[in-house]
Amino acid sequence: MKNYIIFTLTISLTILRSESLYEVYQEAGPGNGYDKYMVLEPSVIYTGGFGTSVYSVLLEGNGAVIDLQGGTGIWVSGDESDSPQLVIKRCTIINGGYYGVNFSGYGNHEIIDCNFINDVWGIQVGEQSSTTIRNCNLIDNTYGLAIIGLDAVVNLAYCNGWGNTETYMSNCLG
Repeated sequence: MKNYIIFTLTISLTILRSESLYEVYQEAGPGNGYDKYMVLEPSVIYTGGFGTSVYSVLLEGNGAVIDLQGGTGIWVSGDESDSPQLVIKRCTIINGGYYGVNFSGYGNHEIIDCNFINDVWGIQVGEQSSTTIRNCNLIDNTYGLAIIGLDAVVNLAYCNGWGNTETYMSNCLG
């Protein structure tokens, strides 16, 4: 029995490995019409976040887990002349010390089929950002979705929230 447990543990540790999400971002090339096309593997736990103010990014999560390990998360901030875009699909973002995903400045973004668990602010949208959030779960965050100011546009559809201090907060202070 002891050998079986050791064998199972060894196989589990071999199957699940971790990799820096920032390194995946740095190494990503263009694809599918985006400046950065990131494809994650479901058997890898990705650690840390990344940010951009110039690139359009498609993050294909494929069911992968992104553990922010208490860090700030994934952020996008653009200006009128160079508004970046971020599309995140099918991943779970956990343990954000401040936010899971933050959109500020200008830009059009999408979050589809994702989970935000145990982030202080799961998703934060502010300023002139326009964001579509569809089929997402916001679980055990301080704020599931926080909309900062009056000019941010959020289209929210088919999302669930539970265990949050506040699931949805609109026009809150940043």
